Amino acid sequence: MLERTILSQIAEDYYLNKLPFGDISKKYNISRYLVNKYLNEAVKVGIVKIEITENSNRNPQIEHILCDKFKDINFYVVQDDINNITTSEHLANFTATYVDEVLQDNNKIVGLTWGETIYTMIDSLKNRPLERVKFTQFLGENMKYNSTAGSMRMVERAAKKVSGEFLTLPAPLYILNDSVRNGLYSEPSLQNTIAVADNMDALITGVGTILSLDSIPIWKQNLNAIFSTVNTQEIAGLIYGRPYDINGRFLNLEADKVLGLSIDQILKVPKRICLVRGKSKYKPVIGAIKGKLITDVIMTEGMAYKILNETS
Repeated sequence: MLERTILSQIAEDYYLNKLPFGDISKKYNISRYLVNKYLNEAVKVGIVKIEITENSNRNPQIEHILCDKFKDINFYVVQDDINNITTSEHLANFTATYVDEVLQDNNKIVGLTWGETIYTMIDSLKNRPLERVKFTQFLGENMKYNSTAGSMRMVERAAKKVSGEFLTLPAPLYILNDSVRNGLYSEPSLQNTIAVADNMDALITGVGTILSLDSIPIWKQNLNAIFSTVNTQEIAGLIYGRPYDINGRFLNLEADKVLGLSIDQILKVPKRICLVRGKSKYKPVIGAIKGKLITDVIMTEGMAYKILNETS
């Protein structure tokens, strides 16, 4: 362990003088990784004492009810605030803290999908060096390039937050031609990402509805070909690019057009974290829970009450 005097000086520079990691790294001629390590040591040995004065903005009672009702799923319910903006901030901040804990051992492969909720969570992540963390796409591009919620931007932005690595999957989410799609899996530009993604420790996703695809012109125009064997009236939600019913049963696996990991590969990921903002997507969430398509759900109180109402 570093001398207490140096630990104290580093802690003082970070917590009191508000110096960023880069400046501290230069000042003491150490890596950003060591800055983070020494700050953690300063907490462990009592040089720094952190006191949390506000509540966690969670509703543990509803969490317990949901956990009893839906076994093997972890629920985290963030209390609703006075308006949607502050509620969303609480959701993003809690999720960022939760993801920080997931990344704590600094040797993780984490998959990301897309969506405004995930984008906001990334913004709330701590800026700290975790050079051995890799963020990866595990599905092709959702083609929403004119939005901050595009999939490629997610992994790059998250990696920058923690000075980690990121891997992209530079191909469309859906490829209708089976020969073309299967041929792409042998391309070197995709093989490495697929191989890394196949060993993910965790993934972070949202859920969508059929309207999610309607908002992207190329998918809307080809919806019947993408889901050629699906009765769209049965679709409760979309997750991992695939439609499923209210019981979490995937509807199109025999004619799957997704480029990326298969459902079997995805469902073996030990931690599959789903973020949900608001309560309008209660049907996709119910289906994902019933089918155990996810392992952890972070949601608002409004969503939690809606789910309990609809499944009572």
